[in-house]
Amino acid sequence: MKFTINFQPIGIRLICDEPLTALEAAREAGIQLRADCGGKGTCGKCMIRVSDDYTKSPSAVERNKLAENLLSKGYRLACETIADNDIQIFIPPQSLLEGQVLQTEGLMAEITPKPAVSSYPLKLEPATLNDLRSDVVRIKDKMEKQYHKTGVQVPFDILPSLSQSLRENDWQINLLVNNGEIINSSKTSPEKLLGLAVDVGSTKIACYLLDLQSGKVLATKGAANPQIAFGEDIMTRLEAILRSSDNAIRLQEDVIETINQISSELCSAVSADQSEIMDFCLVGNTAMHHFSLKLPSQSLATSPFVPVTNLALNIRASSIHLNGMPGAKVFVPPVLAGFVGSDHLAFLYASGFGKGKRTRLGIDIGTNTEIALQHGGRIVSCSTASGPAFEGAHIRFGMRAASGAIEHVSITKDGNAKCEVIGNKTAIGICGSGILDTIAELHRNHITNSRGRLDKSHKKVKLEQNGIPAFVLLAKNENQQEITISQHDIDQILLAKGAIRAGADILMDHLQVNPREIEDVVIAGAFGSYMNPEHAISIGMLPTININKVHTVGNAAGTGARMMLISTTARKEACQLAGRIEYLELTTYPDFALFFANGIRSSS
Repeated sequence: MKFTINFQPIGIRLICDEPLTALEAAREAGIQLRADCGGKGTCGKCMIRVSDDYTKSPSAVERNKLAENLLSKGYRLACETIADNDIQIFIPPQSLLEGQVLQTEGLMAEITPKPAVSSYPLKLEPATLNDLRSDVVRIKDKMEKQYHKTGVQVPFDILPSLSQSLRENDWQINLLVNNGEIINSSKTSPEKLLGLAVDVGSTKIACYLLDLQSGKVLATKGAANPQIAFGEDIMTRLEAILRSSDNAIRLQEDVIETINQISSELCSAVSADQSEIMDFCLVGNTAMHHFSLKLPSQSLATSPFVPVTNLALNIRASSIHLNGMPGAKVFVPPVLAGFVGSDHLAFLYASGFGKGKRTRLGIDIGTNTEIALQHGGRIVSCSTASGPAFEGAHIRFGMRAASGAIEHVSITKDGNAKCEVIGNKTAIGICGSGILDTIAELHRNHITNSRGRLDKSHKKVKLEQNGIPAFVLLAKNENQQEITISQHDIDQILLAKGAIRAGADILMDHLQVNPREIEDVVIAGAFGSYMNPEHAISIGMLPTININKVHTVGNAAGTGARMMLISTTARKEACQLAGRIEYLELTTYPDFALFFANGIRSSS
């Protein structure tokens, strides 16, 4: 009986005929798992997490090597895990010899730091029988007299340490104040005010450690979102919540534990401690927003997909178990509507939407692609379910960008494919940018027709066992497995690009904009940064426009999060921008099905 092993977050699927260990399967799929002991079960380095449908109990070796709290969450050792049915396996970063390519860089936007947190050194008059003011009143009076700060709030939980610190340090104290609320006190002023900006994506989580006063990025790191173990798209994860309340807890824990792990590594890199992080800014789509904040997400799983709240929040980091300074706050910008969240707002703000009168199109390509059109003083946004095909899902040899992935493809006049592979390694699959190149090159060389059908008579097109035609990118040899793009794969990409094009066309129709009027197209997201814009236009994913008008901005959502972390002015402006953005629900738009069908077929 054939069964499939789905390796995440890499996105490689292995079809198997016989039972084998997860370690053996990973090797067969070309995935380099750590196995320092050679698979004998003695090193414990090949840790994986299995999906809920894996019912085998942990082995004695696994119970010896892994803590009970890890076992209860589905963690196992790859050398001990026997796969004999369909299974999804999540590989944590520490278990991989070589990691995934996860983009954290984005456009650089100049902004003057004006952090929410400020440091105030105070020297108070000691209490006497002639001056019986309480500690709190004494502090408030001094803040007003010395810094002209009125109405400073003193939370109840800070009172014990505040009182003790005053008396131990001869009535000298340094206060850290966030938006008028004291969040911490110390003997002296900290050398640096540290903050963490976080972009929680469906596929990856990107974190940036900043000096709040200078605005300088001190360290940055990205990691795969371990929620992928519950499904590659948002709806699959939401369905998991509907099945079990325990899944809701695990989805939130996955995000927060990953952020805490990354922030710990970032702090270590700059000789700091997590307890020094005094402010956070967190952005994400509406589902990631709810998962991260422990908000009930059931309302997002069914129509009309209404969030619990869409307002900006400023909450205690400890309330969602983020590691930071006691009293540290998390600023969460507003989400817009549907699944268009604060990451889209951060992208638009960082890209300058809302300023000037130019007609601009903004596209953040991902599992859910958000699109915005600015024209005539209006900004309208929508979300398209483009799916994870451009991240390698539902593509036989598809995978995310990692060592061994084909990232660029060209087809010569004689019909042969030339492939560039990440890391110059033996190819084990193909990632989004390579898939897009292949579709465009097949179209350019007339190996596919206007409907995306492969020419079965072409010398590089073969019929697979199921009778489906496939184009051979790399032929099999002693060092290389055969890698193909099948008609099924092409159809999946056409559906994904059709959804994106339909979203753009509907926005243009709604605002009565001709493609020739578009002055600027901003493409964000990891896939968007590596894709060839000419190819995106040639296959009809983007409207037919001058290629010079297309600009990629990387992880602009992360840039927007950094801007809002270091500047209260940026927070205010972003919230004002959110109030201007109109949300358009595509599925209820007149002739949506026609726009989608045209998007699938269209090509330049």
